Amino acid sequence: MLLAVRSHIGRVRHMNQDSFAVWAEQPPLCLLVVADGMGGASAGEVASRLAAETVTATVAEACRMQPHSQPEEWLRSAVQAANRRIWEEARSSQAYVGMGTTLVAALVYGEQVVLAHVGDSRAYLLHDGQLAQVTADHSLVAELVRRGQLTEEEALHHPQRHIVTRSLGTAEFADPDVSCHPFAARDVLLLCTDGLSNLVGLDELSARLQPLQTAAAQAEVEQAAEELVALALDRGGPDNVTVALAVRREGRDAE
Repeated sequence: MLLAVRSHIGRVRHMNQDSFAVWAEQPPLCLLVVADGMGGASAGEVASRLAAETVTATVAEACRMQPHSQPEEWLRSAVQAANRRIWEEARSSQAYVGMGTTLVAALVYGEQVVLAHVGDSRAYLLHDGQLAQVTADHSLVAELVRRGQLTEEEALHHPQRHIVTRSLGTAEFADPDVSCHPFAARDVLLLCTDGLSNLVGLDELSARLQPLQTAAAQAEVEQAAEELVALALDRGGPDNVTVALAVRREGRDAE
């Protein structure tokens, strides 16, 4: 498995409220987490960091203590634990009241990947040569698009496009969307915050990820992550931007 993560503050914000985590200590399991915090002062950064840390620690513990359980349940429980931790921290300090975060997490095991997400941080999967968004945004404009009240193009420029309808830490309980997908040799997984997805379309992402199907070196994956961040910055970088890539190699090198 080839992995790369990059995060940048962007060209406008004064703080990077994105967080990420990578856990690959027990092959063939591999976990990637990306979170985009919300809240005043440093609260958003705190929420996203707590989410990434808690999901990672909870999945790692479940792997050690419950080796015969289903990875889907590990990930769901981990996201729910993250929600509880953020909720409790927000109630313990006036500075953290109202903080929250979006989150997308991917747990790779065997030739499958389990995804869990809350909010509008996304997962894209390049499988059988086709790139698709495999998470559905929990946002106001995404809901309007699903109802046919907005087009995809209109959604990109809608003044309320940053409003999320679900997040971690803003309510006592949260249940993520969880799904399972094939993740075979030469497949590519991209997790990202909306600092990338609001600026770069599916066709552009596909053009940049397709070459990774034949990537033979870690450096190629790291360069691709850097190029995606640079693309968002070239378009003004109005938000923090974080990308995480996983490329499954063929044969004996697949892990």
